[in-house]
This record gives sequence, structure tokens and C-alpha cells, in this order.
Amino acid sequence: MQILQLLQKLGFSPNESRVYLAALEMGVASAQDIAEKAGIKRTTGYSVLSYLVNRGVVAKTKIRGKNRFSAEAPDRLLTLINEIEHGIKAALPELEAIYNKRTTKPKIIFYEGKNAVQKVYDDTLKERPLEIMEWNTNAYFEGKEQVDPDYISKRVALGIRARRIAGSGSEWDEKHRYLDKKELAETRIVPKQNFSPGIEVNIYNSKIAFLNYAESMSVIIESPAIAEAMKQAYELSWTGAAK
Repeated sequence: MQILQLLQKLGFSPNESRVYLAALEMGVASAQDIAEKAGIKRTTGYSVLSYLVNRGVVAKTKIRGKNRFSAEAPDRLLTLINEIEHGIKAALPELEAIYNKRTTKPKIIFYEGKNAVQKVYDDTLKERPLEIMEWNTNAYFEGKEQVDPDYISKRVALGIRARRIAGSGSEWDEKHRYLDKKELAETRIVPKQNFSPGIEVNIYNSKIAFLNYAESMSVIIESPAIAEAMKQAYELSWTGAAK
């Protein structure tokens, strides 16, 4: 990436970028000389240098009664990045509050590629629901390169419970239903001829996620109304699975 583009990503205008680079190259110099080196007007150079001094990337001093300027060491830019990061983190609660007010339309996020399925599991850990309702597929065990093998233990560590419906003969049936207590789960098995899905469905908080291992893609729908309808459908299948 070109240096000018990089500086603009840090919030520098084109003139500020040119003045900063000129000051960096010249060492201690007058505003007029720096402006000339940067190819801008002297009056513009003064105002830009004043701004860069306030940002802490240029130092101002007096030599024989005259103002002189010099760029701070380039690693000062890393401090700017940290300041921006800390500012964003401090503002996140307010930004999230604004973001979460958008309740009129469902939010749909589509992922594809090698990490698409894992994106859903990462989201469940971020959301930290009390429970995840799962319609499970054996593809979870057949597509290990697509998922974090420690996902279940991470879920357990956060105290997130799971209800799981899976088909007979699957690894959920032959192994994991015996690990329900350890995995903070309750698993119900139904006949394979009735239930052997190629995708997994997770319902948690106000979200429904579809995980398609075969096509390396996933979809998360965020909608309280749709999630509630799917939770009711899950309760029906949960009751049916008990029989």
C-alpha cells in the first residue's frame, strides 16, 4: 500500500499527508520551507502544520525566536492507531445501542468459503445465549476442516446449554448423546429415515442460522419474530422426538 493511502486511512487529508512526509524528510525546518517541499501554499502550510502539531505527529519549537517544525518519529503513528482503537471501544456501547434499534427489518448475513460454517459457531459464542436449539447433521464430524474442534468445549466453558435433535446412526447418536452431561446438552435421537438433514440449523437469542457444510456456506437471520416462530417449530419437533 502506498504511504499516502496509508496516511489517509489514519485520517490524514492529502495536504496533511504531503506536509507530514515533507517534514519527515526535512528534519527541523520552517513552515515556509516545509510547505514549498510539500507543494502547497505557505498559508495552507501553517494551518496544516498547526493541525499536525495538535495530533502529536509534528513538534514545534523556536530557534533564535523563529518557529521551526520537525516530524516526530514514525512510530508515533502506531500511537495514533491505539488512540483510534481505544476511542472506538469506548464508543461501542453507544454505537451498539443505536445499531440495535433497527428492529423493523430482519438482518440477513451470508457467509461463504472455508470459514463460513465457523462464522456461525463464533457468533453463538459472542451472543452467549442461555441455550441453543439445534437440528444437527453428521456433517459436523465429516467436515472437521471447516470448524474449530474445540467449539463444544468453548460453548461449555461459557455455560451455554444445547438441545440437540439428530438422526439415528449419526455420531450424535453413537457417541455424543452419552456425553450430554459433560457437554451441557440434551440430545434426542429420531429415526434416520425421518431425519437425516444435509445442513445444521441453530436457533439462539433472536437468530436462526443455517450451516451448509457441503457447499461451504452459512446464513444467519436476525429477527425476533422469525426466531420466535422457529423456536415454536423446534418445540414441536422436540416433543415429537421424545416419542
